[in-house]
Amino acid sequence: MKSLASYYFLYYLGQAALMPYLSLYLSEKGISSTLIGLLLSLWALTSVIAQPIMGMLNDRLNDRRQILMLCTVLSPILAFGFYFFDAYFALLIFSVLFPWFQSSSGSLSDSLAVEIGSKAGFSFGSIRLWGALSFSLASFVTGIVYERTGYGSIFFYFLFINAGVLAVLFLFPKIKASEHKLSMFDQAKQVISNKRFLRFIGICLLVNLSIAINFSFLPIYFKTMGFNKAWIGTTYAIAAIIEVPMFWVSAKLNSKIGRLPVLCMAAACYAIKCLTLAFTHDVYLVLASQLLDGTAYAFFASATVEMVKSYSKDETQATFQTVFAAITTGLGGIIGSAFGGILIDRMGAPFLYLILFVLCITAAVLFIISYKMSSRSISHNHLQSS
Repeated sequence: MKSLASYYFLYYLGQAALMPYLSLYLSEKGISSTLIGLLLSLWALTSVIAQPIMGMLNDRLNDRRQILMLCTVLSPILAFGFYFFDAYFALLIFSVLFPWFQSSSGSLSDSLAVEIGSKAGFSFGSIRLWGALSFSLASFVTGIVYERTGYGSIFFYFLFINAGVLAVLFLFPKIKASEHKLSMFDQAKQVISNKRFLRFIGICLLVNLSIAINFSFLPIYFKTMGFNKAWIGTTYAIAAIIEVPMFWVSAKLNSKIGRLPVLCMAAACYAIKCLTLAFTHDVYLVLASQLLDGTAYAFFASATVEMVKSYSKDETQATFQTVFAAITTGLGGIIGSAFGGILIDRMGAPFLYLILFVLCITAAVLFIISYKMSSRSISHNHLQSS
């Protein structure tokens, strides 16, 4: 458990050191906002394609740490492509290579952590909270550091931290692949034929659309509402801080009341937060609503990873986790970024959050229905076995 906790602490420390500042670095380098937008879209599209492929490869290897180690080594090396090259063509190339490995590492980590945790007897949430802790700490420190050292230093910090991540990975127990190995076609077939898993993805996509849109357009919401933009960093920090204890709480709730009820609670928290932003004109109420945002994210992230594991078999665990991440986070981010901007331009920021409220409350209802269907199925099977 200590090695997993150390891994998540360092991994999200590295993410916080690089990812929020990469677009800002490119902007200061003289790259136009139009090209940066194109690069970001290409990153998102690459992650949608890369994650399932990397997951399928991971499930076929004899040591399930190998792909994750490869991602840990190549991600910081490829990130330096943005540091050393200025040509548009080169930036486009690295915008495919870098996210191919960087985006895959998160879902592969979660798959490995859930598998180790299930065998060792601890929950995913109790481990994931260390990542929330490091990310929240880094949110306060990195901006101050980079103002002094320059934004080009993000790549050196990312490289240094990933060296620590790689060292910790060697402490993980070697997890062998299932003896019953499937071809990549059969792996894909298992995903497509699992209707319960596909329904679950569909419900989670509603929530992830809200998460992606809120993350991307919250600063624009502040601008259109006339709020002091100095509070924007504080809003993200509040959500990040509350995630730490809430990941611990979610681990307890998952075991006591079940994952689907926890997911319903997460969607409801997001819904209340979005409804608040749709109607309030008080910046302090917006700041307070970030407590709901952080709580919802902790509940949602911890429960979804464990739910996806329950749908998969031993030989397809990484495949299911990466497919789930590719569709909900990757595809959800692409759709959310496109339609979020259109809705704000045409209907205004409050209306956008009203739409997000509808998406989240719909997801909460669907989680309840899924829970009741699952409970009836378990009761029916129990009666048959009796």
